[in-house]
This record gives sequence, C-alpha cells and structure tokens, in this order.
Amino acid sequence: MQKLKDWTLTDLPQNGFALVESYISPAQIEQIELAISQLHQDASAGMRHLLKRSMGLRRFARSESMVKLASTALGRTAKPVKAILFDKTAATNWYVTWHQDLTIAVKERRDIEGFGTWSIKDGIDHVQPPAAVLSQIVALRVHLDACPVDNGAIKFISGSHLSGVLEPAAIALLRDNQPHVVLPAHKGDIIAMSPLVLHSSSQSTNPDHRRVLHIEYAACKLPGGLKFAEGSGLDGVELIMAIEEEFGIAIKDRHAEELYTVGQTYNYLQTRLKEATLDSCLTQKIFYKLRRAIVANYKLSRHAIDLDTPLDKLITYEELESGWPYLQLHSELEIPPFEQIQQCFGLRLKLQTLTMRQLVQQFVALNSGTIFGEVSFDDQIWQRLVKVIVAQTNCKIEEVTLEAHFGKDLGIC
Repeated sequence: MQKLKDWTLTDLPQNGFALVESYISPAQIEQIELAISQLHQDASAGMRHLLKRSMGLRRFARSESMVKLASTALGRTAKPVKAILFDKTAATNWYVTWHQDLTIAVKERRDIEGFGTWSIKDGIDHVQPPAAVLSQIVALRVHLDACPVDNGAIKFISGSHLSGVLEPAAIALLRDNQPHVVLPAHKGDIIAMSPLVLHSSSQSTNPDHRRVLHIEYAACKLPGGLKFAEGSGLDGVELIMAIEEEFGIAIKDRHAEELYTVGQTYNYLQTRLKEATLDSCLTQKIFYKLRRAIVANYKLSRHAIDLDTPLDKLITYEELESGWPYLQLHSELEIPPFEQIQQCFGLRLKLQTLTMRQLVQQFVALNSGTIFGEVSFDDQIWQRLVKVIVAQTNCKIEEVTLEAHFGKDLGIC
C-alpha cells in the first residue's frame, strides 16, 4: 500500500484519481438526503438512474459548483450523464474486486463500430465504448458519510488508467505487482476518478453507513445517434428554474416531477398563483427578477443566492455601487436610487447587514403596481408560460399546446 499523501485535482490526469476535501456543505448534504428520501425505495446497497428519477439530485448534479469541478477535472465543459447511490452497511458489506468501469448507460441500442458488449441493467441499455470515450468521463464520488480506512474505503492503483482498457491478465499483473492507495474520505469530501483507473474496495471491518453519491460527467458527444440515458436533451431543471423566475414562485421537487405536460404545468400555476397572497407573491417575483439581474450583472451563481443571503457574501460595496445602474436593464424593474439604499442601510459601514430580502423590499415598494397585475388573469399566465417554454426549447409557438408532453413533444428530459 502506498503512503497516504495529498492526492490533488492537479494530479488527476497522471494518477487517475484525486481527493477534493470539504467540497460539499452540510446544507447541500441535507438537500441530497431529502431528495434521496423522496425516492421511496427500501434501503439497499444502491440505487441507479438517479438523474432520471430525482429532480432534486439532477438539480444538484447540474449545479455550477459540481459542473465546474467536473469540467476542471476533464479540461473541457462537462455535463452529468449518470448517477448511482452506494451504501455499504453491516447488512450490505461486500468486497469489490479490482476492476475498471467500462460501461455507459444509453437511451437505446445502436450498433456502432467500437461499441460492444451490450447489457441491460434496471431496464436501461448499457454498452462498452472505446477507451477514447471513457477518457472523457470523470466520476465524482460525493461522500455523504465519513469513510475511514476500516469502513470499505476505495482503493486505487495510481496511473493504471493510462493503459486504456485492460485485459484480465494485465489487471492481475498490476494487482500483484503495483502498490495501491487506500483513500479515506470525510463527510462532504469528493473523490474524483477516471472510469479507467483500477479500483476496488474491501469489506468493512468496522461497518457503518458509507453512502456515496456517484455522479459521472462526460465532456463528449456519442457518435451514430447514441445518447446518454440520463444526460441527453434539454434539462428539465433549467425549465423549472425559468418558470420559477418568471412567476416568482418556488416549485418543490416532488411537484416538478409530476408536471409531464404543458397543461399540467398551466393548471399548477393557476392554483399556486391564486393561493398566493399579494405580499408573498410580490416578494418572490421581484426576488427572482432581481436575482436574475444580479447573476447577469456580477457573473454569480444563482444557486448561491436566496432571500436571506447577505450581500457581502456576493459582492463588495464598490461592485454594488458601480453595477447598480445596470440592475434595471437586467431585471426590467424600476430601481430605487443608490443614494436611497445608502441612506436606509448605511452601506459604507454596514454592508454585511444588508440581505437580499431587505433589498427586495425596497424594490417591492416601487414595482407593486406593475408586477402583481401580470398574474391576475388566466390568459396572461398562459401567455407567459408559453413565452418561457419557447425561450427554453426554441420550439415553435404553435407546438406549445395544453396536450404537449415535455419529453415526447418538446425534447425536455
């Protein structure tokens, strides 16, 4: 066994694996755990196809921080194409032999040169692609629990991915003659790995929950019409976010997963907007408009901004002042003079006390007459929903009907 050292992302191309410490916050882990709990599946050693089954996990996998990490690891823009949950416990305490991850999940079988050894797992077609494709995939193993050495921590043979797809005899030779690395991880750590790197794990000698959310990212397109089973098509999460921003409401994951057609979404919006009070509707709508403006103006991640976010966590006082005039352009809202904000909150001394909620309240007073009226009539709800769908899908306006199915008719997954 090799001596434990810093296995950094910089060395990933050479080693085939890396440890990224404390990348996932406790709040993000809680969100992941909530999404998993909503899948309503009995505890088992693992769950597959989570990007298709959970809007919450798909939202997490598509988050800026995760995509940035995967893209950095691969050296080019990547997208999530597969997610599995592993949980090694006292009841499911298995040994994993040395192997490479050689298959990908695809939407349908197509016979293409270089792609072979077809199989079906949980009703999804899997195929072994050429090594050139596998070299453009990275797996990010998100640790939801601590995984010390004695709890089945993953093991690697450094550099083994550089030889491409290995025959069984070559695997045995490396296993018997090359040192291996046991890589423990803390809760919130991520282990990044190439699917081609040889890896294994022992049975736990001190078994406890060892939940790992394994998400694969690809920086390539498949040839001959092949498509990743979980990564093709327009992302439904982006459409839901766009609808949330347009109507100023938050759509829970369990509701989003039940909206299969345009008509269902329209009926959902009618119900939600009629139930909303004037004040809460205004606050939410202006928040989403203002958040969109701040993201565009200051190049921030919208996932990092909520109503209780302090502004000093996002931007400096100087950035806020210099970019203030452009908020109106990006938000399409009437904005209060910057001097008024200064006077109300004493920004030069107390920028850290100003939250998004307080800023939104200042915008509400100026825009209440124009915003709330937009959602008062069913036909206007319909017009605005159609506008969002057309903008997100680039479909023709006549294709957006009550009966239109997001997946079958509009290409959204």
